[in-house]
Order: sequence, then C-alpha cells, then structure tokens
Amino acid sequence: MNYWIIPSNSNKFDLAKFLSKYDNEVDWKQSANFEVGDVVYIYCTKPDMRIRYKMEVIETNISFDKSLKDKTCWIDKTEFKAGVEKNKYFRMKLLATTKSDMLTMDMLHKQGVKGYIYGPRTIDKELTKYIESNLQNK
Repeated sequence: MNYWIIPSNSNKFDLAKFLSKYDNEVDWKQSANFEVGDVVYIYCTKPDMRIRYKMEVIETNISFDKSLKDKTCWIDKTEFKAGVEKNKYFRMKLLATTKSDMLTMDMLHKQGVKGYIYGPRTIDKELTKYIESNLQNK
C-alpha cells in the first residue's frame, strides 16, 4: 500500500459538490500507478491551499464510459472535455475530511514537502504520520 498526495484545482472542479452527489466517491484521472487500497490525500488549491480529504483507492483502470462523471461539478467545462475519453480513471472513497490549519502548504513545507503539489506524488511514513495526526474522521 502506498500513500499519495494529489492536487485538486478548486477553480476547475467542485470536489465537495461531487462527493455529496455521489455517495462520497469520485473518479480521478489515473496519471500514476495507483493500486486498490492506496491512501490518497487531496490537496485543494486556492483559496484553501491545504489538504482537505483523505481517500482510499477502491478501483483502478476504469474507462471513461464507466466512470462517474457530472458536468455540473466542473467549473471549467473545457477541462471536462479535454481528452477525457482517452484517459483511464481510478475510483476513490472518502475516509476523512479536515480544515486543519496544520495541513496548509506552509505547514507541509515545514514537514519537508518540496515545491508545490502539481501532480501525484508518493509520501513517506513521517509525512503520513504528520498528516494523520491532523485529520478528523468524517
């Protein structure tokens, strides 16, 4: 099992709305080697600029036609259309949410995170322990 951080751009996609409409599940573009059972922390960009969600990968290699999709949750409609049919997706289930000020980008940098979260990255045990200690269960 691996632990990941991935970004969610609030100016393009309303993740909270999607989760509320689809039983706390979401399909995401599969741009890394995610496996069932992996834990994914979702870092939300401006205005939040913090980790907001803890998810578990429950399915991989989902085709576009079988993926969960809802145009109404996309703020940037061109992003929804951009190559979606050519991509594979993975499904995640929400495990926990947080609004902790301890999971902002500034705090993550203090914990050794380099740069900004522009794509999927695996994280080590120390950072995982830090994130977990600042989550609240859903």
